[in-house]
Amino acid sequence: GIAIAAVGMLSTLGVTLATDAYGPIADNAGGIAEMAELDERVRETTDALDALGNTTAATGKGFAIGSAVLTSLSLLSAFKENAQIESVDLSDAYVMS
Repeated sequence: GIAIAAVGMLSTLGVTLATDAYGPIADNAGGIAEMAELDERVRETTDALDALGNTTAATGKGFAIGSAVLTSLSLLSAFKENAQIESVDLSDAYVMS
């Protein structure tokens, strides 16, 4: 079940990367508008787009962290099954090293 959940999250990777890439593009557009001394209205528009880019970047990072956690859990579970270990004490530093 954990592996299926991880694959499900990773299946959205294309959309996640595309939205994560949107932030720097909008930020660059704002910088270009400022350096070109365009009308203040243009800068207000690019600031709004930059704020949206920051939000999409934060969402993308949440998906990346979530899929990494699920993938780690599935790998640990697969190791436990293959090594025929009944329990893994994650609070033991020796086990985690």
